[in-house]
Amino acid sequence: MTQANALATFDTSLSLLVDALRASFSSEVIEAGWIVVNASGQLTFIAAQVLDAAETTEARERAGADLGAYLNPNFGIVSVEEAGISAIVRRASHYTVRVEVRGEFIDVRLIDQRLVGRDWLSSPATMPVGGIPAVVFASLKGGVGRTTALAVVAAHLAARGRKVLVVDLDLEAPGIGAMLLGESELPRFGMLDAFVESGVTTISDDFLLDMVSASSFGAGRGLIDVAPAIGSIADRHPANVLAKLARAYVDAFDDEGNTISFGARARQIIDRLAALKTYDLVLVDARAGLNESTAAALLGLGANILLFGEDTPQTFADYRYLLAHLARFGRDPESDWVTRLKMVQAKASPVAGDQQGFRDRIHEVFSEFLYVDRPVAPVASSDDLLNAILLSEFALDDAGAPHHALPVLMDPNYFRFDPRNSPNVLDEALYRHTYDALLKWVDELVEAFEEAVNDAG
Repeated sequence: MTQANALATFDTSLSLLVDALRASFSSEVIEAGWIVVNASGQLTFIAAQVLDAAETTEARERAGADLGAYLNPNFGIVSVEEAGISAIVRRASHYTVRVEVRGEFIDVRLIDQRLVGRDWLSSPATMPVGGIPAVVFASLKGGVGRTTALAVVAAHLAARGRKVLVVDLDLEAPGIGAMLLGESELPRFGMLDAFVESGVTTISDDFLLDMVSASSFGAGRGLIDVAPAIGSIADRHPANVLAKLARAYVDAFDDEGNTISFGARARQIIDRLAALKTYDLVLVDARAGLNESTAAALLGLGANILLFGEDTPQTFADYRYLLAHLARFGRDPESDWVTRLKMVQAKASPVAGDQQGFRDRIHEVFSEFLYVDRPVAPVASSDDLLNAILLSEFALDDAGAPHHALPVLMDPNYFRFDPRNSPNVLDEALYRHTYDALLKWVDELVEAFEEAVNDAG
């Protein structure tokens, strides 16, 4: 008897299907197969071996009764040996999800067929763009000072003789270009142009050079090169911007007809930009929210990720959605993407207790989804493990842990950030106190990379 079906929905359909399958097939058969979620959310189970005809018919009838419209009417329950089915498995990548059914958990292999948002299915890249450190400035809500912090970090590094490449991936609400470049300094093209043109043809190195301009804020000891979202040509033809956006996220195709996602193209473009000169760091401004371009920045660049959020209930609720999704990806001890995440508490109180309260609450979110519980002492058997005292792999007070937020202090000087008209906001005497923790973290990142290069050389 399967679970009672009041009304199957997207959230309940996977559990209902697995429950229906368990009545006819063993857990081994279910875990060896694949469950396909099509673009509408309808489900198909593909078994890895030939199924008994009577059991299959019974399972289809049971699943159809429980899932209703959420069972794919064209396939439903099939074997990979059936005509045309093996091609679905060959063309698609899958990931493993743990499905709760009647208080038990079963691992299933999921193939998620999406028209949009496919870059969220890509495992986090391990190699940084251009082979140099990259930092993505990300947030799930706007207005938290993410772009302002990036501008401050870029100016800080340039003042110390560093060469920085700044890339604006916030195509729909561009900002960093206008902050760091005057109108006359804008390059001819921007990142938006790169996505549109690369969907039609291979863009040349000359095109790439026309995407980058040096900011006057880098003049002196260092360099701030900026690849804005919008270039001067689009700025002169603003009516074309929305038409370009409608095409920027569309998949491109290589010479063999294979699709190239937005995230893959973002990686290619930024890789090539980073190779134009010798840079010490790449700073990327990501789109706020869970946009497709956000996935490209968070998962595709092999970067360190700064996750900005204020001490509000919305911050903790929203990051649960992101971290729950990221928890689906495997972790490699040699290159653990979790350790590249770092929270930033935006508009933080200067009171240490208030900052600790934020860390306490965000630690709960990380522990719920990403942190692995480890036994305090070595265990010799599974029975010992059941009785072992477990601790999170990242302690609450571990300053290097992803949840241990870097405070950016509340400062009215940065509420209406306009360095073009008020350049003093990028003077260290003004920004140092507000951004001290973040700047120290970035300095240590660059210095660690330089030490690693020197040791390798």
